[in-house]
Amino acid sequence: MSRELFSEEAEFGILGAIMLKPDLTDEIISKVSVADFHDLESAALYQVMIDCHAAGTPIDIVTLSDRRQSLPSGKLTMVHAGEVAMKVPSAANWRAYARIVRERAVLRQIVSAAYVINDTANEERPLSEIIAMAQQATADLRDLDDDGQQDYYKASDILTTVVDTIDSKFNKTMPTGLSTGLKDLDELVRGLRPGNMIVVGGLTGSGKTILGLQIAQHVTCKLGGAGLAFSMEMTKEELITRGLASLGSVNLSKLDSGELEDDDWPKLTGAVNVLNQANLFVNDQAGMTMPRIRSISRQCQRREGLNVLLVDYVQLISAESSSNRSLEVGKISTALKNLAKELKIPVIVLAQLNRGSTNRPDKRPRPSDIRDSGQIEQDADVVILVHKDMDSEEGQNGVTELIVGKVRHARVGSCMVQQQGKYVRFVDFEGKPPSNEEVEMGRSSYASKYGKGRKTDEKF
Repeated sequence: MSRELFSEEAEFGILGAIMLKPDLTDEIISKVSVADFHDLESAALYQVMIDCHAAGTPIDIVTLSDRRQSLPSGKLTMVHAGEVAMKVPSAANWRAYARIVRERAVLRQIVSAAYVINDTANEERPLSEIIAMAQQATADLRDLDDDGQQDYYKASDILTTVVDTIDSKFNKTMPTGLSTGLKDLDELVRGLRPGNMIVVGGLTGSGKTILGLQIAQHVTCKLGGAGLAFSMEMTKEELITRGLASLGSVNLSKLDSGELEDDDWPKLTGAVNVLNQANLFVNDQAGMTMPRIRSISRQCQRREGLNVLLVDYVQLISAESSSNRSLEVGKISTALKNLAKELKIPVIVLAQLNRGSTNRPDKRPRPSDIRDSGQIEQDADVVILVHKDMDSEEGQNGVTELIVGKVRHARVGSCMVQQQGKYVRFVDFEGKPPSNEEVEMGRSSYASKYGKGRKTDEKF
């Protein structure tokens, strides 16, 4: 015997429980939504009950009818509410009614998802896109049946876990997060934490891709983790070539031209061995959408045990509709943040900045300069802005400021790093950082004053 996709009796039971015992309303509303009802009349009556409760109005046949005289079919609200009151003699079993209504709603959504998958499979689409849409349709059901989850917790129930965590951090037995590979940046952001979205923003040519890829390489090549990089701007071959230059201290232009010298080959061989053993995965497919990125990321985590995710860059992710671009980028940003929480790993999201900072006296960017959507700044747990002023001598010599403009678990600040362009990487800055006065002036020539910052490019 097949299971029914709805239960009129259970839906009536929910409505009757509220009418018989109004003090259950808050608890019932937290468990059952209007969309969970199959019968349109009952769904409409439930909405009226919610409206009355929100307005502080007692819930009974008269007040419901006064608030809305008729339901979608034209049936009088008083009549439907009266039928409910007659058929439900007790509110004692409301939890069982709620579970049934919720379960049947989930079943209907499963059937709906199956129809979506069936319709998509019959369309003229690439197989990979059909699979991605099918995975998305089924994945969206993962949190529907949550009746077993606790809705809230008493502080005393959480204290033991929190105190144990603090004790572990005090005794240095618990890492605060993944290292970026840059000492001063690590001190600012205190590690890349699971579930965090780390936005790395910069103008074109500032080095945001270099920083993002370098962090992913550090996690996979130095820390032994697994990382996945989505590149919508460069090919996978270009990314790996950059990795060889960075890890092997081999001039990128020599790798591009093939004009390697004798002492380059041992360095290249060493870099090849490192990358060959690293769990670094790359995707360079064009036209990536968030459902596709999510599907691939979840698959990679199941197979490889993912520790970090890199997306280069957010404004190049294809929207699923052609509506307002700012709204679409905002939805993509929120989806990336949700993905970080779902996978429980740091997600590094690269983002373009608008050119507003170039009109400021100090030319330093702010989180609000992130292009297309303010939602990106809002969703981010950490915002790192890569700033290299090419109109100054220090910028021309590769000295770069990493501005941590937002960080939820620490103070904002900035640090200096040295960009080694030919090796496509950043290294810790060995010169003396500028004073506060020099930062305010925005044109300090600390690279020429403190020569160590220039010499790092020649050390390797």
